[in-house]
Amino acid sequence: VALEPGQSLFRQGDNPPGLPFLTDGRMDLLRHTEAGRCVRIHVARTGETFAEASIFAETCHCDAIAAESSRLRLLPKRSVLEAFETQPALGHVFSLHLAQSLMASRRLLELRAITPLTERILARLSDLSDATGALPRDTSLISIAADLDVTPPALYRAIAALEKLGLLTRPERGRVRLTLK
Repeated sequence: VALEPGQSLFRQGDNPPGLPFLTDGRMDLLRHTEAGRCVRIHVARTGETFAEASIFAETCHCDAIAAESSRLRLLPKRSVLEAFETQPALGHVFSLHLAQSLMASRRLLELRAITPLTERILARLSDLSDATGALPRDTSLISIAADLDVTPPALYRAIAALEKLGLLTRPERGRVRLTLK
């Protein structure tokens, strides 16, 4: 399946299409609240499966929207379940993947509870940065704002405050680097 930015693979309430495996691109998993708010609950990147719970569910619990041009394969639900039955080691690997995904989701919940926002941002940047304080090239500030459930303007204001305190630098437009002390 090939998707352009903004196209959906499935919507909340749809029948699950199978187990998606992202061969190239990035997919956002979005859930809509009762109040009509859209919350990003996961970002799937190249080489990952996503919406794994859908192989055990009758309906999809979120939307899967291409964040950029994306290509993926859909593994049929029945084939995946049969593989788990006939290849126990595959079930073990899948369980490990799900446990790691759960830990990452819980970390985002933990981060969203940190106040003030500047501390929340420092914690997320620390999670994502390498030993030099640099973020991966494919990590955008907009994506960090979505991870932390804040608006981009609020993120930019907090980044400016952190820069004034000397805790980070902005080496180029749209990029930040933690200063190591």
